[in-house]
Amino acid sequence: MITRRGWPCWSGPRQSMADAAPRTVYSTYGCNMAVRGTAVRAHPERFDTTLPLYGWLEDLDFSRRMAAFGRIVENPQLRGVHLATKTGRISGLRLGYSQIANPVYLVRKGTYHWARALKLMTGNVLANSAKSLWPEPWIDRRGRLTGNLLAFRDLLRGRCRPGRIHDL
Repeated sequence: MITRRGWPCWSGPRQSMADAAPRTVYSTYGCNMAVRGTAVRAHPERFDTTLPLYGWLEDLDFSRRMAAFGRIVENPQLRGVHLATKTGRISGLRLGYSQIANPVYLVRKGTYHWARALKLMTGNVLANSAKSLWPEPWIDRRGRLTGNLLAFRDLLRGRCRPGRIHDL
């Protein structure tokens, strides 16, 4: 499995990266990942449908499970085009809930480590909190923050699960 982190993808001259070798990474980033068809056909792993709708972190989960069968690498020689859209996925409320519920689910499932999950969740909550005062016009920061807080409440009540976003 290969990945190219970040988007928009680097668009500099190819020859400057020609000697760069692939390096092993922890996981992939979905919009810039490619998977060998032979690897998928040879192993039973598929995307986890427990992560609903936008499926936030399903790329990380899938790549961590596929890592059992080979290296996950980033190859700087590859180029990808991500035709990103800032809208049209799910509401800020639902994404905010997923920013907490999905990492917790993946830790419990065993495909993510608590230290990484806590760092990710903390970063999301801090960004949503700080930027909710002056949000970007294309991001519902207040909705995300509300979703974060609802997920923490559900976590304390023992009912935090990714599928709960269908109820929001």
